[in-house]
Amino acid sequence: MKIGINSRMYQNNMTGIPYYIECLYKECLKVDHDNEYIFFQTKKTKMIGNTHVIKRGNSVIDAFLFDNFLIRKLIKQDKIDVYHGPASILPFFKDKNVRYVLTVHDLSFLVFPNNNSKIFNLYYKYFVGRSLKNADVIVADSENTKRDIAKFYSINKNKIRVIYPGVNNLFLSKTHVKRLIQEKYFFTLSTHPERKNIYRVIELLESNNQLSNHVFVIAGLIPADQLSKLKVLIKKLHLQDQIILFGYATEEELMSLYQHAEFFIYPSYYEGFGFPILEAMLSRCPVIASNTSSIPEITPNKDWLFNPNSTKGIQRSIEKMISLTPGNREKLIQDNLIFASKFSWHESAMTMIKAYRS
Repeated sequence: MKIGINSRMYQNNMTGIPYYIECLYKECLKVDHDNEYIFFQTKKTKMIGNTHVIKRGNSVIDAFLFDNFLIRKLIKQDKIDVYHGPASILPFFKDKNVRYVLTVHDLSFLVFPNNNSKIFNLYYKYFVGRSLKNADVIVADSENTKRDIAKFYSINKNKIRVIYPGVNNLFLSKTHVKRLIQEKYFFTLSTHPERKNIYRVIELLESNNQLSNHVFVIAGLIPADQLSKLKVLIKKLHLQDQIILFGYATEEELMSLYQHAEFFIYPSYYEGFGFPILEAMLSRCPVIASNTSSIPEITPNKDWLFNPNSTKGIQRSIEKMISLTPGNREKLIQDNLIFASKFSWHESAMTMIKAYRS
């Protein structure tokens, strides 16, 4: 069986979807010796396996044309049996002899439409809807995303399979990485401070005396306009000495940030899955997080979840974490570690291969 994959987004920085494509398919290539995998991209700058290209630029229009129309040429040319769209979009026209698998990570553009432009929302609302109808099998990252798909697009739940992503085994490693931040700190990872609710945590810092001896480290590839807005708020609240904007972190840097943090906080309003929560748990870093969307599915102890709309609720969780005895802290770390270890890319790959065979 020939399996074709749209890996165009793999060429981007290693955030959520590129990370998903790389980890899932490196594992599929390792364990599946019965099927042939062909990756479709607009460049060959970064490849996972056998990759075929239709050269395009980096513009939104180029991405739109490739994902919806041009990629059909490669599907036909390579006589693909099963085609996988790992980023919510399938070709506009469906080929009769090809079976289509679609992964939808989340529907944040419908849940929080104000976070994106009207054009962005209209595009995804229509083209994701069309892709869902064209799909023979729909893969959701979580039960929450499955419910959202059924709710917003009236899709039969029997067509949707939940396949949890895995977590990079690198974070499970007992390798001790050099400390990057010398101060006592707590940590978050964010590409979208507004949607991830970072502003509320920053404002909380201004009035919380218990955190006066902690630095708040914010890592992640944040767009320039949002980064500027973030800096304005930090300056306004006179928190320049208490907040570190780390920027994009490599895997090794992330390991260090997780390993040496007092705790990891993830106050996001909405997540399709939530890789950083499990990465922190595997790195033996205690976690507090929101009680919304898919996050309760990937946290074993609901006592450490808070309402992201409640500043007092977030503050109580932080104070509770800071006051943990060493024994209770270690128990929390071990419970989280056991739970997070269940999310493996091997299991994800094996379940995805079953979906292809079906």
